[in-house]
Amino acid sequence: MTNPLIEKYNEIHNPKPPEPPKPVEKSKLRKLAKCYDPDDLKASFQQVAEQLQTSRAQVLSMSMEMGYPIGECYTSKTLTFEVRVYD
Repeated sequence: MTNPLIEKYNEIHNPKPPEPPKPVEKSKLRKLAKCYDPDDLKASFQQVAEQLQTSRAQVLSMSMEMGYPIGECYTSKTLTFEVRVYD
């Protein structure tokens, strides 16, 4: 049996070195390229929608910016989805 006073002394005066950080495993997420061609955007949107239906993708968050009136007209709504696509 060890002396509790010696254990406390060693704890205070001989601190243990910090544990090295654990390696973080990078997830294999496929990023969709930003494209500004309307036809490419439609194709990318349909591709992601199909992956959502087959559970190969998951919606993480959604934000919505409501339209606001300019005279008698309203600007369009903007919907932004953050989607994680699994390989």
